Amino acid sequence: MSGSKPQWPDATRSSPHPFRGSGVVVLAGLLLVTTACHSWQSFRERANILKNVIFDSSYHDPRAQEKMAEANDLFAAGKYDQARTIYKRLADNQANPADLAERARFMQAECRYYQGHYPEAVDTYHRLLQDFPTGAHRRDACKRIYEIADYWLNDFRAELARRAGETGILYWRPSWPNPFDRTRPAIDQEGRLLEALNHVWVHDVTGPYADKALFWCGYINFVRGNFQEADHFFSQLTTLHKDSPLYPQAMLYAIQAKNAATGGPDYDLRRAAEAMHMAQTAESVPEITQDPQLAERLLRAKSAIRNQQAEHDLRMAQYYERTGHPGSAVFYYELVRRRYAGTKYADIASERQEHLLALAKAGRPLPGNDPWKILQAKWQEWTRAERSDDPNGSNRPGGPSPDQQAVPTAAHAPAATLVPATPSVPAVTLAPDAGSQPPTEDRDR
Repeated sequence: MSGSKPQWPDATRSSPHPFRGSGVVVLAGLLLVTTACHSWQSFRERANILKNVIFDSSYHDPRAQEKMAEANDLFAAGKYDQARTIYKRLADNQANPADLAERARFMQAECRYYQGHYPEAVDTYHRLLQDFPTGAHRRDACKRIYEIADYWLNDFRAELARRAGETGILYWRPSWPNPFDRTRPAIDQEGRLLEALNHVWVHDVTGPYADKALFWCGYINFVRGNFQEADHFFSQLTTLHKDSPLYPQAMLYAIQAKNAATGGPDYDLRRAAEAMHMAQTAESVPEITQDPQLAERLLRAKSAIRNQQAEHDLRMAQYYERTGHPGSAVFYYELVRRRYAGTKYADIASERQEHLLALAKAGRPLPGNDPWKILQAKWQEWTRAERSDDPNGSNRPGGPSPDQQAVPTAAHAPAATLVPATPSVPAVTLAPDAGSQPPTEDRDR
């Protein structure tokens, strides 16, 4: 080839890299990369250099400001498609100044917004927040995302009004989307809604829309029965936005979500302990205590927490009773009696505790579900019944026959009458006093 530079028609307008996408150039580049590569590290370095040369979109554009002005004129004239194309090219060119690229990306999203393409607009705003997390348009982008999410929330509000008579968890019901409606996602509108709200509070934690986004994320999950997710969002709101007008409502929902997220009294109740601690904190919030409805909700929430904790301790005692550990069972029954006095759980615990203590004093503790202990208990019961029916042992192997039995006389009377030894009562460990707590239980109640 000669030293003259080839002239490519409209090369600078169409693409800064005329060889981009050419398979011949890619193969030639791979050949150059593999040449003189003595290690895997050198191969990777050469491959990265080749990738940047062929596929990188960065190039020096001396007409960037001129193109930006042209796109602004098109946007003002309402020609959003043409303006969006120019904005996208300016934003994708990483060689442009950062402020110009950020402005171009924001205006690209604005074109989508004014065209009514809300799902695409949210994606473009989110890309702006990722590329420029501390940029000048961060808060404006979060505002636009929340406006779109609030528009999508109208369908959720309509569903709540339509299903107002239902109780319990309102599971999501799919509906036929309108494929010609560009303002809503084609599929999984509620998932896209939660994603958009999450973008708002993640990228602008202290912004004016962060508390609202957190509240709606928590409330949607609460209604759908996702209590762990709801607890996360409501707890974030109560921690980061104590001055928000949504703080009292968020605290009550957080208490309910924590208590419901345990899975029931058969599981770990640390979240229930956290809920009780938060309920005690809520008692000092004037907005809750001075509102009769909120105060009633708080009282019901505390009652639900106490009932679940009492049920948990009662089932723990029943477990020890069922597995043949009467001492531990009596201990937990006593715990239930003292912690939850005046409830139905305390009455059940008192009855079962008295029954176990009576069996222990009689020397007949429950064997539980251990097969060997059950056999031993059955054998002792059978032998005890046999002795009571035949005190002289005539029916036992080796005992005297009826014709050999004689009425004992005074001369043949034993020197002392042996009295059967009283069976020993197994030691039962009880709580020493009303203020003691079991060593294995360390819950903040």
